[in-house]
Amino acid sequence: MNTSKGLTMNKLSTKPIEVTAKYLVVAFAALFVSACADTPVVTLEESVQQLHDLTDYDSDGVVKAREKCDGTTIGAAINNYGCGTQTSKIMPFKIDSKFVNNSYQLSDQANTEIGKLAELLKLYPQINVVIEGHSSKVGAAKLNQVLSNNRAKAVAFVLINNFKINEARISSIGYGFERLENLADTEQAHAENRRIMAEISHTEKIDDLKWTIYTVNQAN
Repeated sequence: MNTSKGLTMNKLSTKPIEVTAKYLVVAFAALFVSACADTPVVTLEESVQQLHDLTDYDSDGVVKAREKCDGTTIGAAINNYGCGTQTSKIMPFKIDSKFVNNSYQLSDQANTEIGKLAELLKLYPQINVVIEGHSSKVGAAKLNQVLSNNRAKAVAFVLINNFKINEARISSIGYGFERLENLADTEQAHAENRRIMAEISHTEKIDDLKWTIYTVNQAN
């Protein structure tokens, strides 16, 4: 009799616990759902297509999209476009042409020498030339200045019109007697000073290497 009553009491005492547990589960579920509802939804954008080549083929630190000088020497000092330093070199080319006093008429010998210069210009289309006219110290400075200018222009005219060298590659200048080759005051010296010179210039690409801790001081 007492045992049956005790079992009944135990059943009654566990029922409130079960109800409480159910309420807690419902409460946690509601809280979880509300938390999910407040979480912003992130939409992933489509991948962007790469329009430019960002590969650095010659390993100089400049991508292909900006590269203007391919095949740079490894370790060279370069600019933003992957190019090394540019330097101009000038070589003298003497045209063996002598003029009579107060004249800028070209001799047959002069035309032969100009032909040699034209062959060189055609062989190396990247080079340019400055034709220099010179005079002796006989006569007034102003007259000799004009005379030397005309001598230089005469040679440039032959190169452009007879040998079809691009005019953009040729320039001329007269120095009068500012640059005498022979300072003596003799007929032979005057004849040597009435001359034509050609200064040939071209640009070369020189790769200067960047300094590193392993760089050897060339001065030593």
